[in-house]
Amino acid sequence: MTSETVRTVLRVPARRTVVAVAGLGVRLPGAAGLSGLLVPSALRRFAHEAPEHEYALAAATDAVAAASTRTPGAPGAGGSTATVWASSTAGLAAYAQTCADIPEFGPGLVSPRRTAHSAFTAPVTAVSVRFGLDGPYLNVTGEQDAGAHAVTEAVRMLTQGRCERVVVGGSADTSTWRSCPGGDPAEGALCAVLQRHTPDGGGATVRPVLRARTARDGVDAFVRSCLERLDGPPDHLVLSAPATDSRAAGALALLCDAPLLRVEERLGDLGAAGGVAAMVTAVALTAAPGPLEQPGPRVLALALGSGNAVAVEVTSRRKGPR
Repeated sequence: MTSETVRTVLRVPARRTVVAVAGLGVRLPGAAGLSGLLVPSALRRFAHEAPEHEYALAAATDAVAAASTRTPGAPGAGGSTATVWASSTAGLAAYAQTCADIPEFGPGLVSPRRTAHSAFTAPVTAVSVRFGLDGPYLNVTGEQDAGAHAVTEAVRMLTQGRCERVVVGGSADTSTWRSCPGGDPAEGALCAVLQRHTPDGGGATVRPVLRARTARDGVDAFVRSCLERLDGPPDHLVLSAPATDSRAAGALALLCDAPLLRVEERLGDLGAAGGVAAMVTAVALTAAPGPLEQPGPRVLALALGSGNAVAVEVTSRRKGPR
């Protein structure tokens, strides 16, 4: 497998292409499956603390299992499968404990596993190795936009024919590194299995809309550009941005009258996983029951970081549980 690490420096629009959602996994406090993403919850932490890579594995297990029931070529059933993951703290707490234990106990008495799990690539490595995915695998770091960047990179891999499927997700744990003024650090992971879309496939589809530097023209220009690139007006908007950022919500309210759902208000601050949470929440919004073959809602999911912004469109040809 080939390991790649990128920073979220986004400058050009994503290619206009559509991929299908084959399976989803949600492991967040107070959110059991897709329906839990749409209900506000005061729970931000699990009862039993676990390393970030374990949250990633749990969410990926659910997503892969869901994909396997729907698609014969799901991960583990043949064909190349890539992994793209957005990690937040990625084991910094374990790394800090290692640094404290080595002087006290000596290096020979400190577990070597802890060091590997403290790397920022721990979640993507754990998922790839556990499921025997043949790659390529990519780790993305950054703020809320990193998760949406992971989704657009997954689509790019599928479009370029580098793989048959992509396991894409984001994870976070609560730590002092993620405590910031106005924030509400949360923990957990979300994951999706994406594959090439077929016209008669049904279910939810994801299309990258725009990746840009917002510092150049401002948030208003970014939102306006996203709305211009859609095939129709959005029925819902999902936003992931730092809790202290009120510019994006204001721009969305002025330029679009669709209902707005903010990830950080519903689920807490997931850091780099926020963009993945926005995409998965958008899928949840398209899953409202309704007549088959009737177009489902069109949802625009946006994720903003420090000067970087990413948007993806989620639609569904049919309504119904996934």
